[in-house]
Amino acid sequence: MAYTLLDFFQRQGLKLVEASLHRVVGKAASYVREEAHYRQTVILPAWDTLPLPIRRMMGRDTSRWEELYRALRSEVLELKSGVIGLRPNATALIKSLVYKLYGPGAEAAPVAPHSEIPPPPPLAQRVLPDEVGSIPIARPVHAPEAISPVAVSPPSAEEIAIGIDLGTTYSLVAFLDARGRPTTIPNNAGDLLTPSVVLFEDEGTIVGKEAVLASAMEPDRVAECVKRDMGAKVYRKKIHGEFLPPEVISSLILRSLKADAERKLGHAVRKAVITVPAYFEETRRRATMDAGKLAGLDVLDIINEPTAAAIAYGYSLGFLDRSCQLHAERPMRVLVYDLGGGTFDVTIVEIQGRHFRALATDGDVCLGGKDWDEKLVEIAAERIRQQFREDPCENPLSMQELWLSAESAKRSLTERKKAALFVNHLGTRHKVEVTREEFEEATAPLLERTRLTAELVVRQAGLTWEQIDRVLLVGGSTRMPMVPQMLQQLTGKVPDRSVSADEAVAHGAALYADLLAPLRREEEKNTDFTVTNVSSHSLGIQGANPETGRKINKILIPKNSPLPHTTTKLFKTLKPNQHNVLITVLEGESERPEICTRIGVCAIRDLPPELPAGWPVLVSYTYDANGRLHVTARVKGHDVGITTDFQRENRMPDEELELWAHFVQQELDVSE
Repeated sequence: MAYTLLDFFQRQGLKLVEASLHRVVGKAASYVREEAHYRQTVILPAWDTLPLPIRRMMGRDTSRWEELYRALRSEVLELKSGVIGLRPNATALIKSLVYKLYGPGAEAAPVAPHSEIPPPPPLAQRVLPDEVGSIPIARPVHAPEAISPVAVSPPSAEEIAIGIDLGTTYSLVAFLDARGRPTTIPNNAGDLLTPSVVLFEDEGTIVGKEAVLASAMEPDRVAECVKRDMGAKVYRKKIHGEFLPPEVISSLILRSLKADAERKLGHAVRKAVITVPAYFEETRRRATMDAGKLAGLDVLDIINEPTAAAIAYGYSLGFLDRSCQLHAERPMRVLVYDLGGGTFDVTIVEIQGRHFRALATDGDVCLGGKDWDEKLVEIAAERIRQQFREDPCENPLSMQELWLSAESAKRSLTERKKAALFVNHLGTRHKVEVTREEFEEATAPLLERTRLTAELVVRQAGLTWEQIDRVLLVGGSTRMPMVPQMLQQLTGKVPDRSVSADEAVAHGAALYADLLAPLRREEEKNTDFTVTNVSSHSLGIQGANPETGRKINKILIPKNSPLPHTTTKLFKTLKPNQHNVLITVLEGESERPEICTRIGVCAIRDLPPELPAGWPVLVSYTYDANGRLHVTARVKGHDVGITTDFQRENRMPDEELELWAHFVQQELDVSE
């Protein structure tokens, strides 16, 4: 059933409206009698508090909202005494007005047809395919058929599950062909990689290369590197004046990849495995799954990117070939060094036949090729300041062009000893040349961070470099010559580049998706293997030091514990007849809670009545194989059920997810 304005008001909108009226209670009646003042101080501020999807449902202007508030002023506000008050039955009156204006039979939102919407200014000159280089061109996102973004119908038996590498800078999608081979699906322009960039136009959204080109002209309409904000409440900057949840932006990228897959396969695609950095904490993993749901996908699972790459590597070596049983005398230990566009992971994976077992992992969700780009931007900006006494950093358009030029120069420095950055600043075309030696010197601290992480993971696994059999390079940023040189010096081994640095993660995800695909007979499956991951962060709860009273992080599941993993903690009631227990759940290795990531609060409700003080309550925490957390509880000596309510930090409530799903579908409908 479609989400309506009345649904919104019944769930949360009525409280919002009533709260806005309470804010003017007690002020002079003249505060709302003067039309322009009432509009500026009451109506428009209340409009700004509405979720963006609701404002879109109401239309491109505020006319329906103003109509509601004029009715509220005359029927709900009490002005006779000269002071603003609310009538005794204010809540009922608000409900009545809302039902009248937005209930069944109410006039539809006055949305102008497409022909009446003025076209936006041109964002960039059209570029022919042979002019754009190696970066793929994308197109408006749309679903080939009407598919609910939340309620996904069961797939047909022949449906193929896909694997998606949702990257910080580039994304791609893969599937297993008829012969069981992982295959990357090209986008609409025939390119394998789609830039993870979204352009928000009045006519709808565009994902990919066209969005990248537009970013130099209208950066306030473009979202990029969204993956670094997953788990946060909103994306780091406003998009065309609005804050958007990162899950919503990521869902548009996923929709684009889903459309590519459907065009290639010739049928609707619903089932998918999405990859995440191994070092993603629980909140980011949950946000990724929510993005998949918003995109109309049934996310079978999420899998760590290094583990997916190891699966693809095992496939390339023949470990997954059913026609021949390849066995080794001892496990093969592979260190996966995954340096992508925005994140970095190191994971040691042990491959024993068809079993893949992660031994240890670490990383940095804010370290990747984009940080190498930033160093080039800093070099170029400083030279322009020194030579021309002008600062391009003060001009957003110049900076955006400089960022694009930096990525191109970084790629050139992979092949050549020197590259140039070009930027137009205040009408002047600037050229800055950078040598590979200068680039490597400027980025040496970044490379050192990756080296230290690799050494740490080997120690955490209880191994030495001699016990590591292969060093596997994954991620486009590993093409920089400095990376394999550093790793060879560190490990004494020549890094393995036998799998595609760009495609390995998506291919591993596709193999894993085939393994999990439902409604397919066992003999139809192309893959048969097992995966054991480890926890990338320690799981703990916030407690207090009994001697000092200082808050501490009490670790329950240590980092690098094999998953799934369950532990049970005994709590005791503090007072007689206690009804609830509240527990703050943390992720992180530090003893100090403020340094850890607070992933939510577990509320254990409906304890049996008449429990004495000190009665034991057993709370079980389970890390799933994909790094997701579940919490259950029971009272010792009682069989009655207890409600365990785990409220995650920054997690969208289900009704808000439904609301944003409607927004995503609207964006796609307008784009078509």
